[in-house]
Amino acid sequence: MQLILLRHGESEWNLLNQFTGWTDVGLTKKGIQEAQFSAKQILKENITIDTIYTSILLRSTHTAEIIADIIDFDKENIQYDWRLNERHYGALQGLNKSETAAKYGENQVQLWRRSYDIAPPLLSDDDKRHPRFNEKFKNIENLPTGESLKNVISRLNPFWNQYLANIKENLGSH
Repeated sequence: MQLILLRHGESEWNLLNQFTGWTDVGLTKKGIQEAQFSAKQILKENITIDTIYTSILLRSTHTAEIIADIIDFDKENIQYDWRLNERHYGALQGLNKSETAAKYGENQVQLWRRSYDIAPPLLSDDDKRHPRFNEKFKNIENLPTGESLKNVISRLNPFWNQYLANIKENLGSH
């Protein structure tokens, strides 16, 4: 059994050097090519994919679906899970990374980005970037308005526990 972790292809905001977080942006042409390349590598290595899990963000779902098409994986079997979304960058979402570093200082931005338990500035409840204004998140309780790495791990742990339990169950049935 193998686990392949794959990041989405280059997004529109990666190209613009903007903090993306949960903002739902698409892939660039390069991002599409990166997803295609990844799929071709999977085929080249003769890897059989049993399950594809992806976040519910467009750049990730598009990457997963491109790969599924190329490797002939039934897209109906892709598992979408919001807990796999990348880190929520709070009030930094949409800001240019270089401009943010110039405004707040490189050290402060690195503290927000790399420290374990310090979140970036949070979104206010009425901020149009708040996830509650996105239909994709309407059935999710306790939506984050910014996350530290510690928060991301707390969000991911239930997913990983469920994933590992499914593996154990499948191994036991063979």
